[in-house]
Amino acid sequence: MANTIIGIFDDQEKSRTAVRQLSQAGIKQGDISIAKNEPDNDGYSVYGGEKSTDYDTSESIGDSISDFFGNLFGGDDDEVKRERELYSESVRRGSTAITVTAEDNMSDKVADILNNNGAVDIDRRAAQYRNSGYTGYDETSKPYTAEQVQTERKNFNEQNEVALPVIEETLNVGKRVVNRGGVRVHTNVTEREVSGQVNLRQENVNVERRNVDREVSADEMKNFKEGEFEVRTKGEEAVVDKTAKVVEEVVIGKDVTEKTETVSGTVKKTDVEVEEINTERSKEARNS
Repeated sequence: MANTIIGIFDDQEKSRTAVRQLSQAGIKQGDISIAKNEPDNDGYSVYGGEKSTDYDTSESIGDSISDFFGNLFGGDDDEVKRERELYSESVRRGSTAITVTAEDNMSDKVADILNNNGAVDIDRRAAQYRNSGYTGYDETSKPYTAEQVQTERKNFNEQNEVALPVIEETLNVGKRVVNRGGVRVHTNVTEREVSGQVNLRQENVNVERRNVDREVSADEMKNFKEGEFEVRTKGEEAVVDKTAKVVEEVVIGKDVTEKTETVSGTVKKTDVEVEEINTERSKEARNS
């Protein structure tokens, strides 16, 4: 996978040395771009990269170097935007940006070449910009003149203090209510056969004829005429009636228990390391 590595240089000669060493390490010229502010030409220039195969050929990219870095950095989140603006601001103030496209197996080599040739610490440079009042990149701002570049370099070299923020995260532990489960209650109605006994009374009509030989009485003579009458019977039949009553209760409740749980997390903190520079040894190295 290809990676983009960027080095910011204040020294033009060191930036040219870095480019030569990158080429010697096997980086193609088409994978190296140089963007810088050229006060004498009143604008910005890009050398090399896909625009040219000759590092001495330049092409103007307009009034805003942010267009150049905007093509290198994808995404619009705040961190990417701040990084893109910081590189743009560095070039606006007279620094040279070397951009290298390299595969994973060459990324560390490219970074070493840039750092060994004096690429500035971009975080330290950002702190220096903030100390001088920088709050964000302004595309409408004009590039620094040669005089402004020299003045700022002198101020940076004379600065005795650089404010480096020490940031530390803290772990805040809280709680929230979540669903843990429970029970679902279903009620079903079932049927079963039951039986019972009951005594039933039933009436029946009995018709009997008897032979008799006697005189008709006066009362019987009253009935000596045509007519009809009915004799009805009654009977009992079983009647089923159902009543419902509660025979059992299922009680569903909830118990609340509490427990103490230890929550662990990872927090970050900025560590600032200060390394003493032996100036005497540096002088001997330069004189040797």
